[in-house]
Amino acid sequence: MTVLHAADFGGVAPGSFIPMMAALARLLRARGDCFVIVAPQIAGATWHDMMREAGAELHLVGGADEAARLARAADPDVVHLHFYGWEIPVTLAAWSSRARIFWHTHSSRPEADHPPVRPTLRTLARFRLAGRRVERFLTVSQALADELIALGAPRARVTAVPNAIDLTRFRPPSDGERAAARAELGLEGPAVLFFGRDPQIKGADVLAGALAELHGVTVVAVATPPDVVRALPSRTIAIERRDDVVPLLWACDALAIPSRREGFALVLAEALAAGLPAAASDLPALRETADAYGATAFAPAGDARAFAAALRATLSRGRTATPARVAEAGLDAWARRIVALYD
Repeated sequence: MTVLHAADFGGVAPGSFIPMMAALARLLRARGDCFVIVAPQIAGATWHDMMREAGAELHLVGGADEAARLARAADPDVVHLHFYGWEIPVTLAAWSSRARIFWHTHSSRPEADHPPVRPTLRTLARFRLAGRRVERFLTVSQALADELIALGAPRARVTAVPNAIDLTRFRPPSDGERAAARAELGLEGPAVLFFGRDPQIKGADVLAGALAELHGVTVVAVATPPDVVRALPSRTIAIERRDDVVPLLWACDALAIPSRREGFALVLAEALAAGLPAAASDLPALRETADAYGATAFAPAGDARAFAAALRATLSRGRTATPARVAEAGLDAWARRIVALYD
């Protein structure tokens, strides 16, 4: 069996999506199957060797048209499409082939920003017309599955497969590891970790409002625009990009996720597995993750005062142990679930 994954993946570093793909590549190659991944060519990407070492045949392309041509030429048995951007052109390219087609949604659609979520002509065209050839719509959470169904995806063809993390990396630190991680950042008092790549979606303004009610807290802001960092009313350590976020999870005392929308917050799963408790917006996808990992205080989305209370409670709780049940969320278990869908 030849399995082709096309992912309009804009990441440079090997974030959690890449370890999942690597685990899937290893499993398929161990069975004697061929695993092909098609991704955009991005300068400075550091994950290519990781995929090749896992046994993937990696093709880097210039855009959707080139990805579609490659998918047609490969004549795969399975075409598995990730994120938004390439799914329609690649699906059309494989329309008349023998390939079984999967669409994998990793994030909430803009149409879901204003509940109640209802189908539009655009989403109906996507899921009922272009999606007519799709065998299965995969999502990374049940909350996201419910969203796709509300937007018009056929309920019988929507399946939630929660994302996975590398539990050998994301684990609580020893006392020495935590001390070293804090020393590297120069931390002395309580520290809050925030990932603010998209400030509007990630709720940077909510965090700023919450921090105005807290004192003596340092914010470690990762991939957060400089103007947003300057607006945070607290001592802030800005980190542009970090391939390995584990030391940050070990160094800090709370994770802040004041998001307005989430499909599945991988960083929440990673943090909780590493023993870092979190304060988060009360969103269905974040509730799902917290149900599996625990140690999360919730506040209504957009409510800075309530988020300050959640952060205060989280900081007073202290770091936690990883629950035993998170083993079900490991990479190998995830890969087996995906291959079961192919079989």
